[in-house]
Amino acid sequence: MRFLPIFAFLAMLAPALGNAAPSAVAQHNPAQPAAPAKATPTIIPGSPLAALTGAGSQPAQASAAQPAPFGTDELAFALSNVLGHEATRTFDDFTDALRRSTRLTPVLHWLQGFATSAARRTSAVAVLQAIAIAILPGIALDLAARFLLGKPMALCARQGVSPRQAPPPCPDELGGTDETGAKPRVHISFRALFRRLGFALLKFGLALLPIAAFAVAEQLFLSSGLLTARTARLAVTGIANAYILARLAQEIICLPLAPAAPSLRLARISTANAAWAMRRASVLIATIFVAFCLISVSEILGLPKDGAGALIRIAALIVHLEVALAIWQSRRVISRWIAGRPNAEGFIAGFRRRFAKIWYIIALFYVLALWVAWAGGVQNALGVLLRAILVVMAALVLGRMAWTGSSTLLGRLFPDPATTPGRGAPKFLLRAGTYNPLIRVLVRGAIALLALLLILQGWGINAFGWLLTNPLSRAWLGAVSAVAITITIAIVIWECIIYQMEARVDRLNAAGRTRQAMRLRTLSPILRAGLGAVIVVLTLIICLSRIGVNTTGLLAVSSVVGIAVGFGSQKLVQDIITGLFLLFEDAIQVGDVASVAGMSGTVERVSIRTIRLRGGDGSINIIPFSSVTIVTNQTRDFNYAQISIMVGYHEDIEHVTAVLKEIGAKMRAEPTWGAMMRDDLQLFGLDAFGELGLVLTGQIRTGPGQHWSVRREFYGRVQKRFAEEGIELPYRISQNLRLDMANKPENLAPPGPQAAKPGLPPEPA
Repeated sequence: MRFLPIFAFLAMLAPALGNAAPSAVAQHNPAQPAAPAKATPTIIPGSPLAALTGAGSQPAQASAAQPAPFGTDELAFALSNVLGHEATRTFDDFTDALRRSTRLTPVLHWLQGFATSAARRTSAVAVLQAIAIAILPGIALDLAARFLLGKPMALCARQGVSPRQAPPPCPDELGGTDETGAKPRVHISFRALFRRLGFALLKFGLALLPIAAFAVAEQLFLSSGLLTARTARLAVTGIANAYILARLAQEIICLPLAPAAPSLRLARISTANAAWAMRRASVLIATIFVAFCLISVSEILGLPKDGAGALIRIAALIVHLEVALAIWQSRRVISRWIAGRPNAEGFIAGFRRRFAKIWYIIALFYVLALWVAWAGGVQNALGVLLRAILVVMAALVLGRMAWTGSSTLLGRLFPDPATTPGRGAPKFLLRAGTYNPLIRVLVRGAIALLALLLILQGWGINAFGWLLTNPLSRAWLGAVSAVAITITIAIVIWECIIYQMEARVDRLNAAGRTRQAMRLRTLSPILRAGLGAVIVVLTLIICLSRIGVNTTGLLAVSSVVGIAVGFGSQKLVQDIITGLFLLFEDAIQVGDVASVAGMSGTVERVSIRTIRLRGGDGSINIIPFSSVTIVTNQTRDFNYAQISIMVGYHEDIEHVTAVLKEIGAKMRAEPTWGAMMRDDLQLFGLDAFGELGLVLTGQIRTGPGQHWSVRREFYGRVQKRFAEEGIELPYRISQNLRLDMANKPENLAPPGPQAAKPGLPPEPA
């Protein structure tokens, strides 16, 4: 694929070169104008690659024009140009709306107006005086009432649990875990729960009394007629309403949390978490209260609508950031709550554990994107983003179900061969199971693509319609499908060939034709390499032609390159040719014990150019075929176990011969050794007069590679039988050992000319 840009470049330059050549000939010989030569295009017209690059789509009359440089016209940018233009225009419109909605210029002009407008300054002073006269005393009354009601509220907290029963601990405050690794559950009776709820509501009612006192005080103050300015009355009314709502929200949140009264807590959280949640909620309520008061009073004092809208959006941004910070800080606690018990099983439990890992990402995106969409002027931003989130979650759930279903289906299509009945099925399934990871990757990639298309479709982008109607997408979908089918057929053909070769080897072994089976097994690597190369080349040519590459020129270039590589790799060619002749002549096979190029060992593998020998010490010798001149195969057809035995000069040769033949006959009669021995022992007779004794030689014909075992067993029996028969096996003792044995006290002889030498063997003749 790395040559495609070069081919496309040559294709784009071909018209220019074709036009330039005739003009040069015409200048040289005007009387005989030459016809332009026709060049074979590198890219097939009408193919997906031609649709992507625009090759062949230019009109004939435009061929005289200078073509655009490669990569600057339409190569791979047809889709990106359209989508990029639309995305850029939409993003620019959105950012313009966002910039206009948060512009603070009207606020600055409004603030500058206080310096020039005396009436505005008077209204601001009246509002501040009204806040100081009406709001601050009401807040002081609220604080005083809360202080006075502190003891009744503490009494409710103490009465939330029966005096005879200790308050139950919170789940997160329990020490230790149960056998499943989870916090033990706290069981509360219905009566205790009802008692706790009753006193919690009673405490909530007491907490509403200071709010009611503040509301009554503000109503009496507004009815007294002390505030005559309309701006002051409006400001006091708005701030009082905001304060009442803020206090109500605070007490409603405090009802289930009860951070200062664990005995009245309705939520199953720890005291530390309850206090943290209450602090975050109080900060959020205070931010909203302060922002409402500032913006409301500013509007009363003449702030324009666009300036108020900008302040509202900035205040909303602060609130959204506080919510995002709270989500980020509480992500671990809420994740543990969403995940549930660690030992839970099933689809729901698995979904909860996975969702617990990503919930805060979705929440942060939704909180921040909601403000961006609302500030950017998106109509019904809450519903739009909710739909977007639901579409994403639905696509993820469907994708996960398809992911799990595909894994289960692949597991059933390619089960464990050990549990599959049948003789030939396990090997076939084992071979097919090797492609399971690749198929999983492809299937999961397709699932991910479909999930993305579903998300785009749910967001209002007609992705499926574009894929099915756009010429470029249709061409590439067809090309990808054709390439996938071609590769699948090639893999099926390759696996069928491999399966048939292995089945052929098994059938030959079952029929007792082990020699032919071993030969086929030896030739298998070379046959696989050759067939694999042919299949890969043909598959590559077909795939390139399907995507639009004209393979005629590619084959010509490949032929030239192949010839050049052939000249530069003569040694490799020699290895391959020599190896083919050795294998076809059946000179060596896997499992043979042979001597090759001065190395001896067992043949473990024969590749297309080397022989792999395992030496007697376990070393690996890799020998190229070009180094092989003589092959000595020690395990072909049969072997001879060469026998050479020395006896003393005074032994009876006929008796020794009879004993040796008897030993050989007994071995031949036994099933184990008789299966290895092809013939009886053949004694050649007295072969030599040695320095220590008489040498008798012979041989036993055995199966391939069995002569070492037969000879060792025969020698072992000879030693035992000669000891029983009293037949001497002469040997030589070194001079140092003779002196050491002679100097031992028990070996010292009495003086005399005929003293014996006990313990020493007789001197050889």
